[in-house]
Amino acid sequence: MRQAANYNVHATESLPQSLALHFISPSGEDMDISGMTLRGAVVQDGVIMLDCAVTGVSTALVTWPRLAAGCGAYDIFLTDASGKEYPLLKGAVHVMSRVTPPDGTNEAAAVAGALDVSIPETEDGSVTIVENPSIVVEELVRQAEAARDEAEQLVETLEEQVESGELVNEAVANKLPGALKEAGVELAAATGQSSLSSGDAADTWTIVGGYAMTWGDEILAGHLPDSCRLKSISTVYFFETPAANQYCLRVWRLTDGAYSLIGTSAYVSNLSSGQTATWVFTPGVTLQRGDKIIIQVCEGTEMTPYALGMHAVLTPSVPGRGLITEVSNPPAVNGTMAPLMTVVVDYDDGITLGGIELATARQLDSLGRDVRQSSATAEAAARTAGQSAAAASTAASDAATSATSAANSATAAANALAAMPQVDASGNMTLAGGLTAAGAINANGGINVPLAVGAPTNESGVNRLYAAGLAAVTDAFSVRCYPLPANCSSSNGTVFKTDKEPNSLYFNVPPNSSFTVKCGLVTNARPMHNYSSIRGWVAPVRLPAVSAKFTARFGQMTTVVRMGRDRDAFTLVPDQAAGGYRIGEIIDITFDHVRDADAGGYHIRVREIYYSNAEQKWKMKTTQALAPEPSINSGYPVCVYAVVYEQYQDGGYDTEDRGALWLLHGGNSSRGCVKIATVKGVHCFESIYPFSGYYLDIENTNSWALAGAFLPATMHLHCNNVNPAYYGFSSMESNIIVSEAVEDFVDPEAETTTED
Repeated sequence: MRQAANYNVHATESLPQSLALHFISPSGEDMDISGMTLRGAVVQDGVIMLDCAVTGVSTALVTWPRLAAGCGAYDIFLTDASGKEYPLLKGAVHVMSRVTPPDGTNEAAAVAGALDVSIPETEDGSVTIVENPSIVVEELVRQAEAARDEAEQLVETLEEQVESGELVNEAVANKLPGALKEAGVELAAATGQSSLSSGDAADTWTIVGGYAMTWGDEILAGHLPDSCRLKSISTVYFFETPAANQYCLRVWRLTDGAYSLIGTSAYVSNLSSGQTATWVFTPGVTLQRGDKIIIQVCEGTEMTPYALGMHAVLTPSVPGRGLITEVSNPPAVNGTMAPLMTVVVDYDDGITLGGIELATARQLDSLGRDVRQSSATAEAAARTAGQSAAAASTAASDAATSATSAANSATAAANALAAMPQVDASGNMTLAGGLTAAGAINANGGINVPLAVGAPTNESGVNRLYAAGLAAVTDAFSVRCYPLPANCSSSNGTVFKTDKEPNSLYFNVPPNSSFTVKCGLVTNARPMHNYSSIRGWVAPVRLPAVSAKFTARFGQMTTVVRMGRDRDAFTLVPDQAAGGYRIGEIIDITFDHVRDADAGGYHIRVREIYYSNAEQKWKMKTTQALAPEPSINSGYPVCVYAVVYEQYQDGGYDTEDRGALWLLHGGNSSRGCVKIATVKGVHCFESIYPFSGYYLDIENTNSWALAGAFLPATMHLHCNNVNPAYYGFSSMESNIIVSEAVEDFVDPEAETTTED
């Protein structure tokens, strides 16, 4: 990748300044940059685009706007004739403060510096620069001639187009150059609003979650000024089920290759089929013709991306215009339909000639000079250029001496670089004579040593030995636990069967039934000494294709057990009257076995109940997840074969989230390990059995019986207070979390049955 040259810019507060660039080839001849473009930006409380212009065959001019005092950074990129973009210049911007107030009417930019820029012939080289004061004189002369020609041409053009008239808007008229007034130009003020439409009413409708387009696209019929403020967008809503939540529109704009949020509308609520929804933006979103934007539908205060059915019109297929699914990535056009919409925009104050917009007030402010004054400025600049010629000649001689010194330094640097070990395109580096290290080389992150298959080398033997050893270590840090029939029960008298598989219990799920089953676990390696060392567990489950809920307690706390409730009730709640230990948490996972076609998956809700020592109260964190469809044959929860809880270290008291919940599932899916929630984690350093079992709430609405099972589970120990299992599952996860919310926990019931 070509590397940019470093050049620090020194500017003065509120004073526009320019940097003149002269492009030369590596051999020193003028370089033809015809067909190339430059663009750049400076960061100072935000990104400010630089005015970059190619001014000649081998010259360009970069102008800094009025900047506030302080420091910032900038970079400039060059796009060649083939469309490839390369870094050109980068560096710091130091803006000195001033005492004299700036003259707000003077927009002329002083040429504060000039560079000879040499671009390498290869794409992996570096841009080099040499300061060249003589370019300043040439640029001043060019600016003077251009200003004179521009002034004469502007007057001649307007006099040819306009015969007579008077100005309508005095406020706008005051912004016009005096020479235009004297020429008798007939102009009208451009103010107010304009309504744009994407087409006539249509019966066609499509699902629109986001729409990408270029502002000013042909689908928007009506007068669209170059610069305006988007005030509202109206769309016709159509859907079989009313959308009862509140919804908003967000507008994103492509800047420097990434989309950034530039506006959010007010909410609309309770949409019904056929209703016109008007999304209002206050005070308005500033847009320029040619902006590449995305209009995205969002739901709720969390602004979750959402798809609505909207009336649409057929549009020609154009790159960059169409339906999109993700705003965080460049829009993928996957449709030739556009949402039927009406757009209202406010004009920027400006002027029109015969109904044709000439300039906005913003553009006039940036031009802002009287035509006659422009001519006088041009003459003054020419005189200044002549007076500067002698000084520039001396400066050029000094620059030549500096260039010679720089060339010598560059040669020395090149020799030093050649002596250094070089990294090739594949990231490899060869060291002559081998490698000698004065100290130990830290490789905690691991070293990737690729081995040929079957290579009979000492190195391969050692690596295979370590791999086998790590498998043994992993097994040593895992504790197996099994269903204990004496500690398994149900709310409907279920009989557990032990004749199916070793160490497993099976149970029937009667038709049209709703009940709770408890799985009690026991282990022959029960860690009862201080400290337990348990940091997580894997609970295999075998659930039928019905709505179900998984509930477990992890850590030390006293709970109240409530079996036989509906799935939205709590099977386990803290025994608040008992007091005592409050260093555990309750995990409650509810599965919906009916696929949500609109959302494109299965809803999973996780409720985590824990005690906040800081607030001295019980809290509940509710996490909503949306699981993708694993295959066309098996949905949720029948495809789930394990619930996983892991925390990377001891939870302590009132810590940040140190744990996570995952589901392992089968089916034809590339995402077999999905993360459904983050959890606080519990304090594990106690002489307890932290995971003693779990509960399943099952609702079978079918007219036939089904079956479920309790299977052996696994608990994971820590190593130096770090849980390797946490990082293993994290490396494989696909995060499907949609939203999170924390609130005070309120016990809806009160019973006395407890579980220690």
